[in-house]
Amino acid sequence: MKLLKALHENERFSSTEQNIVQYMLAHPAEIAAMTTRELAEKTYTSPAAVFRLCQKLGLKGYNEFKIKFTSEINRVTPRKDRIIHRPVTDKSQPADIVRIMAELQVEAIEETKNEMDLEQVTRIAQWMMDASAVDFYAYDQNYQLAQTSVYNLLQVKCNAVAHNAMNSQIAAALNCDKSHLAIIISRSGVNKRLIRAARVLKDRGIRTVLFSVSRDTTLAHLCDEFLYVANTVDYLDFGGSIFSVGVRYYMDVLFGIILSRNFKETETFYNNFENYIGHIDENNRIW
Repeated sequence: MKLLKALHENERFSSTEQNIVQYMLAHPAEIAAMTTRELAEKTYTSPAAVFRLCQKLGLKGYNEFKIKFTSEINRVTPRKDRIIHRPVTDKSQPADIVRIMAELQVEAIEETKNEMDLEQVTRIAQWMMDASAVDFYAYDQNYQLAQTSVYNLLQVKCNAVAHNAMNSQIAAALNCDKSHLAIIISRSGVNKRLIRAARVLKDRGIRTVLFSVSRDTTLAHLCDEFLYVANTVDYLDFGGSIFSVGVRYYMDVLFGIILSRNFKETETFYNNFENYIGHIDENNRIW
């Protein structure tokens, strides 16, 4: 109950933060359904003040706060009164869903951005540019993210490939050399097949970057760099979608850095690329 205990330590907080904390403790069921903006409006503060409070509590952002807060509240609440919040239910109307989906994605990007280390991201972008190939290791929904990233990286002359079968992942890890960079995408951080591939990569001295939600996992400890991505625990809370938004945002940032560093060369490459596949206004284009 570390979080609840910390919230009762008033001397830790400014008067603005105390207003936010008092509202949270008085309305725990509402917090599970609130965005940072809604909480800020209720407490006459700002989204930035809410985020700073979450950081003061040792958390990455508001999504992580809601997970821990709801979990601890439920542990001290009778089962029949426990908080169960779903962003979308059978009572949700299309207009509600349009608003909720936008809010979830904005919060996912904001939380991921607030935790982003510019020096780290710049370093990883340089690794990607220096690598002879970028190998992605992922499964299921995360593999789709990896495929999109591969396509984008190829457009900036960065060789990349995605692996989503255990045999191909282990073979790729064994075949690559230290000129490769490995990127692993794992929401849970506990996928045993990815852990096996990560062990091979570590044994072979391959630089490895992990996109995940927790640094305290075996997989994270096997990787050279850990990039925190926003998340919620439950699939019905759109945890998978929130994580996907964060990963895409990270990869778009990395893509943008690489593009800016090699803009003229990429521009020339893309003109040649279009000469072969055809321009959008040409009748003989092949797409």
